[in-house]
Amino acid sequence: MLISAAVVPGPPAFVPELMGSAARELDDLRAAADVAVARVLSDLIAAGSQPPSSFQLVVVGPGQPGELEASGPVSFAGFGRDVVVPALVEGQPADPALPTPIMVARYLASRDLAAHPDHAELWACARWITTSGAEALALGEKLAGEPVGVGLILVADGAACHGPKAPRAEDVRAQGYDDRVRAALASGQPRRLAELDPHLGEELGATGAQIWMVLAAAAGSASPADVAGMAGEEAVGEVLWAGAPYGVGWVVASWRGPTVGAGETQTNSS
Repeated sequence: MLISAAVVPGPPAFVPELMGSAARELDDLRAAADVAVARVLSDLIAAGSQPPSSFQLVVVGPGQPGELEASGPVSFAGFGRDVVVPALVEGQPADPALPTPIMVARYLASRDLAAHPDHAELWACARWITTSGAEALALGEKLAGEPVGVGLILVADGAACHGPKAPRAEDVRAQGYDDRVRAALASGQPRRLAELDPHLGEELGATGAQIWMVLAAAAGSASPADVAGMAGEEAVGEVLWAGAPYGVGWVVASWRGPTVGAGETQTNSS
């Protein structure tokens, strides 16, 4: 059953050393992602979950469906500087073929560990998955049916068509699409994520279109339970950051069970 979830974008620009003098432009984005990621792990701990028998921390990115071994060191040398993220499990070898969203998630894990050393055991037991299409729906349904508490981190970008300097040709539909994504995430309603047009998302280069059904199914199909989860109720959705500073729509959001997220102030920014 899903306890808590975070949505973060997946640009290598998260890594300050890769950005040079422009690194500080994304400080607010990094800070928001830190909050969203830490919430997931803290919520698992608060629910009384102990790894690995009573919880799963699952990180999901877009791509060819499969499960990866991502607990070894990660190098960003392919992006211009050999910034190395330490291994989560000592002695685990590096995988040079990790897809970029998973690499970025590993970087965010290292930031979380620096701030929260008590999260180390949770990260050491994390699962790292890429998926898309029908497999995304099946993965979400499987996570919903797990008898243990699930913390989910989705790595997804929005439309890549914002403005003339975007990676893809400018498209006037980009803003409307990303606005609908943000509204769905803020609502905490699985059906609103499920109603997003995947074909339009793909046309706009939005990688989130490949994996929104993971969260929609994981949250929407959960069976009732007496723990602080999403179990058949709307989550408390919060958008912590949203923007398109380099022509790609990025959003940081948090979905938490009604009990977990109750009483917290929404801090959306753009």
